[in-house]
Amino acid sequence: MAKLKKGSRCTVCKAKGEKEKAVVFLPHHRLALCKKHFIEWFEKRVAKTIKEFRMFSPKDRILIAVSGGKDSLALWNALVKLGYEADGFYIDLGIDEYSQDSKRLALQFAEKIERPLHIVSLKEEIAPIPQIDQITNRPACSACGTVKRYYMNKYAKELGYNIIATGHNLDDEVAVLFGNTLHWDIDYLKRQYPVLREENGFIRKVKPLCKITEKEAALYAFFNNIEYI
Repeated sequence: MAKLKKGSRCTVCKAKGEKEKAVVFLPHHRLALCKKHFIEWFEKRVAKTIKEFRMFSPKDRILIAVSGGKDSLALWNALVKLGYEADGFYIDLGIDEYSQDSKRLALQFAEKIERPLHIVSLKEEIAPIPQIDQITNRPACSACGTVKRYYMNKYAKELGYNIIATGHNLDDEVAVLFGNTLHWDIDYLKRQYPVLREENGFIRKVKPLCKITEKEAALYAFFNNIEYI
C-alpha cells in the first residue's frame, strides 16, 4: 500500500473543514483517511457489495465461516455493525497449536461482539486433517477444502441458517482467477462469482469482502483491535 505524504489530512475531514490527519492512503480510490473514516469506508464498501450482488437481506440468517484469521473476523465484525444477524462457525481441523490458537481467538472475538460461535471438531466427526492427509491421495489443501465445505453446509442447514458467508478477499479472488486462467479450467472459470446460488442441496454462499484487499482487511482488524491468528 502506498505511503502517506507527511502531514496529509483525511480527505473526508478536509471536505468537512476539519483537520484530522490521515493514517492510511488508498491510491486506487484516491483517498487519504483517518482511522474513523477508514472504518466507515470499509463498512460502507462491504454494505455496497452486498447490495450490488444481492447477497442477502437483514431478514436472512447468516453463518460466517470463521478461521480465527483477519478476513473472517473483520467480516463478522462489519456484518454485526451493519445490523445483520450473523453468527460464527469454526471448524477445529486438529492441526496442533495452530488449531488451538485460532479457536481461542475465534471464541475470544465471539465473546467480544456477543454473538454465538458454533464449533465442530473434525477429530470427533471423522479425523483431524493431518490424519486425513495421510490416507488420501489428494493434496492437503484440496482434502481440507472439501471437508470444510461439507461441514459448513451440513451444520448451516441443521442450525437453520440460509446463508454461508466466507472471508475471501480481492487478493484471493484474483489468485484463483489467474490460476484457473493459466490452467484454462473452464468449469471453475464459469463458477467464480461472489455469490454461489443455492442448488442441489447446497446453501447459498457469498463473499462480501470480494472488493476488499488483504491489506484493507488487515487495517480494519487492526483499527478495531481485533486479535487474529
